[in-house]
Amino acid sequence: LAPAIRVNTVSPGTINTPMIEDLLRQDGGKFLDATPAGRVGSAEEVANVVAFLCSGASSYIVGEAIHVNGGYYMG
Repeated sequence: LAPAIRVNTVSPGTINTPMIEDLLRQDGGKFLDATPAGRVGSAEEVANVVAFLCSGASSYIVGEAIHVNGGYYMG
């Protein structure tokens, strides 16, 4: 890669959408119980991570997968 090119990924978890709202109604709260944040995320929260990665503040972050999932993988 060229010196100024950084490659990272953003892996969103469950983000608030009409489809997710229907799924959450059907699962009886199991998902929220398994998520340390206790809620679904917002598109804005994912966008904030993308904006950070596009900024100079993340200039030393390369080759990372950033999971934006409220801690779901911890649960």
